[in-house]
Amino acid sequence: MNYGLPALPPSPPADDHPGALRLIDDFRAAQTEPGLADNPRIHSILRIIGAYSPYLSALVRRDPAGLVDMVRRGPEAVLEDLWPSLTPAATADLNTESLMRHLRRGKARVALAAAVGDLAFGWPLMRTTGALSRLASAALSAAAAHMLRAGAKMGEIALPHDSDPERESGLIILGMGKLGANELNYSSDIDLIVFFDSETAKPTGKRSPTETYVRVTKGIVKLLQERTADGYVFRVDLQLRPDPGAMPIALSTDAAEIYYQSLGQNWERAAMIKARPVAGDLAAGRDFLQRIRPFVWRRHLDFAAVRDIQRMKERIREHHGHGAIRVEGQDVKLGPGGIREVEFFVQIQQLISGGREPQLREAGTLAMLDRLVAMGRIPDDERRILTEGYCFLRHLEHRLQMVEDAQTHDIPGDPAAIPALARFMGYGDTHEFRLTLLGHLSAIEHRFAGLFASEDGDEGPGRDLLPAGEDAIADYLARAGFKDGPRGAGIIAGWRVGRYRCFRHERARALVEGLTPVLIAAMAKTAAPDTALLLFDQFLNRLPAGVQLFSLLDANRNLLDLLAEIMGAAPMLAEMLARRPGLLDTVVGGEALRPITDGGALRDGLAVALCDVTDYQDLLDAVRRWTADRRFAVGLQLLRGLTDHREAGRALSFVADAVIERLVDAVSANFALAHGVIPGGGFAVVGFGKLGGREMTVTSDLDLVFLCHVPEGTIGSDGAKPLSPGVYYTRLGQRLIAALSALTAEGSLYEVDMALRPGGGAGALATSLGTMETYYRGDAWTWEHMALTRARVVAASDAGFAARAGALLETLKHLKRDAARVLADAAHMRGRMDRDRPPRGRWDLKLSPGGLIDIEFIAQGLLLAGGERLPAPWPTDSAGMIDLLRDQGVLPAHEADELAAALDLEAGLSASIRLTAGDGFEPGTAPESLKLLLARQAGVADFAAVEALLEEARPRIRAIFISHIGDPVALPAADGAPGAAGLPIEEI
Repeated sequence: MNYGLPALPPSPPADDHPGALRLIDDFRAAQTEPGLADNPRIHSILRIIGAYSPYLSALVRRDPAGLVDMVRRGPEAVLEDLWPSLTPAATADLNTESLMRHLRRGKARVALAAAVGDLAFGWPLMRTTGALSRLASAALSAAAAHMLRAGAKMGEIALPHDSDPERESGLIILGMGKLGANELNYSSDIDLIVFFDSETAKPTGKRSPTETYVRVTKGIVKLLQERTADGYVFRVDLQLRPDPGAMPIALSTDAAEIYYQSLGQNWERAAMIKARPVAGDLAAGRDFLQRIRPFVWRRHLDFAAVRDIQRMKERIREHHGHGAIRVEGQDVKLGPGGIREVEFFVQIQQLISGGREPQLREAGTLAMLDRLVAMGRIPDDERRILTEGYCFLRHLEHRLQMVEDAQTHDIPGDPAAIPALARFMGYGDTHEFRLTLLGHLSAIEHRFAGLFASEDGDEGPGRDLLPAGEDAIADYLARAGFKDGPRGAGIIAGWRVGRYRCFRHERARALVEGLTPVLIAAMAKTAAPDTALLLFDQFLNRLPAGVQLFSLLDANRNLLDLLAEIMGAAPMLAEMLARRPGLLDTVVGGEALRPITDGGALRDGLAVALCDVTDYQDLLDAVRRWTADRRFAVGLQLLRGLTDHREAGRALSFVADAVIERLVDAVSANFALAHGVIPGGGFAVVGFGKLGGREMTVTSDLDLVFLCHVPEGTIGSDGAKPLSPGVYYTRLGQRLIAALSALTAEGSLYEVDMALRPGGGAGALATSLGTMETYYRGDAWTWEHMALTRARVVAASDAGFAARAGALLETLKHLKRDAARVLADAAHMRGRMDRDRPPRGRWDLKLSPGGLIDIEFIAQGLLLAGGERLPAPWPTDSAGMIDLLRDQGVLPAHEADELAAALDLEAGLSASIRLTAGDGFEPGTAPESLKLLLARQAGVADFAAVEALLEEARPRIRAIFISHIGDPVALPAADGAPGAAGLPIEEI
């Protein structure tokens, strides 16, 4: 075995060093044997410890006889006497408090013996680390046996061997990292993974197996880690277990094997190289490592392994490098040229070739350097340089930690502290120490940097990599424009540990690793990068598998850009995609890019999609899936400029029409199963607002009114549970609303608003034709007549009743009205809106003077004022109304053109903003990508031109409003007339 090199003996301190003098005096005062303090060897050790290490000085004061014994017999002999006292058999009768005290005192004895061996007896490196590692194994074994006995006493565990609790217990404690390789440093954490063998472990059933062994593990950690008056034994780190953010601290071997074989990553392969059973059921531990050997030692190096190896290199270089090699403040473990680079130099080659060459499966770093030379993989000179550098830095690490028993790897940043550290390392000349340290660091860094030089070219697998550590990723995201870098870094870290199903295979993880920087760059250009990343994470969480999709994205970066644009620029589409990742299939297949222009073909497509559905609940889910596909497609086309807002509004309205029509049939049939039908009756759905005008957006709700017909003399329905006509159509309407708006496993379809029915909230849910006519001929407010201009029949129980309902709507629209009263009411309503609901800013496209409300009021007011003089049927969309008014000479052509242009501008901008920024848009904070999207929508070169168009159009529209409708002065409302807050302005 290669034990490494010894350190230089420390340089003696000055004769009058106060720390050394105090320790000698305290030692002399504690001795009953005269002259011990003057023993040359003891005196020399006391001077060194007193001058350089307050922690070791405290140990000497606590156990001066122990120091004498170590000097007289040698530290190794003392430790050989100590080890038997730490075994489970020797500690079997100790209670918890006594065991904690015993282990801590044993740790103090080992710490002092290892220090004496290192400082005064010329121990080579691996003898020191071996003693510390053996202490950890012994303490873990005693603690594990104690907790197993405690579990047995509580009736939670059945032990096969009471005298040897660990044997065949099924409790597996793997030492990882430096403990696994017997390379523990002086003040080291111990990295552990705890498993229980499902076949061997024997929990009694009082608790679940996981609860039982989690309890055991927590007890072991407490026994070692808790600080008492006697100190602590070791700090324990359990973070190397599978998916530590989600998995318990003790895991069954079955679950672990499934994880490693399906989700295990290359960094976990690297960690397992050093794994060894250190306590518990050692045989079960060895069997487990044997079973996962195919995971650790792969016969072929694949793309994922190369990329992860490169990331390991980048983790050291980027996360811990922090600039050039130096002395003051240098991290001798993680910094450039540090200990970790030597360890990774070895492990990288083990990962590459260990599967094919079992000789490379040695855990120890120095032993592996020897093996690499023997196999001809590195020259002997390189081994020598790396061995000398590694041993020097490990000894330096020990000296830094001996001072205060602190887990530090940093050289003091104060230059004044360097001479003392140099003398502790055996260099009386500080300059010589500096040169030696810098020489080792530079030599290691040079050889490590050259290890994968060929992979750093333009075509290497490491291109476009993110930083490795979460803090570095958070900084990377912040520089890219993300507001919450730590949260985003946590999301990406979750991808790397393979938490989702889509990362089951290493190929998937490798592909995403390479795609992520490109995705982040694209997201950074969107309106909300943080939201985009969160929604993309939700999207990934729902993917059943990832290799095929990620390979597609890797081969088609335009599709990746599209996906990023969706996630960041279109919250509605991103949320839909996150809920239903299968929507991406419609993009890949091209269906999502084909415009929807034929309502009849769309209804036929829905019928085909539902042809195999027989269950009512399944039908509701299937309709939601179908609708989501079409809504997503239209939104995507709008986002990408493949359609304009007018075509998108018609397409979305075609979708809603088809869905409502199908659900009226389905709900009526389902309702009739219990209640029958009203003989000779009829039911119709009338669409108002944006649905009626075929101007829907991706966020539009449905403004509906239900009309019904009951033949004279009808008492009720003809089903097994008959209902009176009024109750029948009310409940049928309620069922339809639920079918449209209820949240199912596939989400919801639309929000439904029934406020425009006669009488509003106080009116019947389903209105007869006669009541509808009476209401509009007598009681309806002017704003209700204006809303009526957009009404159309969307679906009905039969074609005959649909025709009757449609004819009634045209009749009511063409009623002869007092034109002056209509226009005055419209002007007053607009004034009340200006007063009670002022625009939220100049980008309130609806409520701003000269905005969409002004345009809609002009068109609707002039239609109603013209009444019977204007030919039927009236169009229900604002653009069609303007065309009709121009054709009939009501509006001069130039004014109609100005209205149409302003409508096209503001409605198009509104549709794009709803798709991208939601309800709020502030130019000052909006990203340039969104401004460019709005410029494209407006057909101009840049965002400044968009604002110029608005500034130019709005005064002209308000002037046309005043000219034809009247000055929108906010006059007091007539008795009982609604104020602005009572007007359904969203749908006028």
